Amino acid sequence: MGDMRDQDRVERVYRSVHPRLWRALLSYTGDAELASDAEAEAFAQVLRRGAAVDDVAAWVWRSAFRIASGLLAARSHPDDARSAECSTSPTGSVAEFLGLLADLSPQQRACVVLRYVGQYTSPEIGELLGTSAGTVRVQLHRAHAALRHTIREAEHA
Repeated sequence: MGDMRDQDRVERVYRSVHPRLWRALLSYTGDAELASDAEAEAFAQVLRRGAAVDDVAAWVWRSAFRIASGLLAARSHPDDARSAECSTSPTGSVAEFLGLLADLSPQQRACVVLRYVGQYTSPEIGELLGTSAGTVRVQLHRAHAALRHTIREAEHA
């Protein structure tokens, strides 16, 4: 019986966090397929864990970003020629936004995405990423500075 309650609980969380989580993962990875894969794997893992996970939403956000980070690292290996062919690229202003984020470090990009797409606070981001709120604030400050510089360069080009 507990198994059904766990599935219902995970389904409710999925319905409430999916749009924001997927947009955040898309912003982080720059690839719709990777975003979908990371989200699906995070939810599959939380379903397998069942009642062992107290806060399903927090667990899924944290896991999805870790999975996405691993997928990005695996994709960046030169022997993975398939990744360039299979990449699902966004278009328009989304592509411009992702292009701006591309020059940030992975941690800065995760902080920016979780703050502005995920709408989390610095302490919440720190918890999701396994770091302190102070580190998150520093990463956001550095990311803002880098983004301002990139935008200024683009305006003068």
